[in-house]
Amino acid sequence: MSRRKRREGSRPQPAPPARPAPRSEAGPTLLVQVAILAAVTAAVTLIAELAGAANLGVSMSIGTIAFAVVLMYLILKS
Repeated sequence: MSRRKRREGSRPQPAPPARPAPRSEAGPTLLVQVAILAAVTAAVTLIAELAGAANLGVSMSIGTIAFAVVLMYLILKS
């Protein structure tokens, strides 16, 4: 028993109700993010090819850069 004496007739206070966890805004699911990345890569590669890139390798490199930019955006957003 503790050193303090309990007062007669006093009861322990009930614990305060638990607060719900704060809701964070859920971003797109992983499947949606992968689809966005694939679509951006394909679209930018196609645009670069139609714009007159020297060859397919150059246009795919531009598509890869767009992939990296969108990936960083998705990571920083969530």
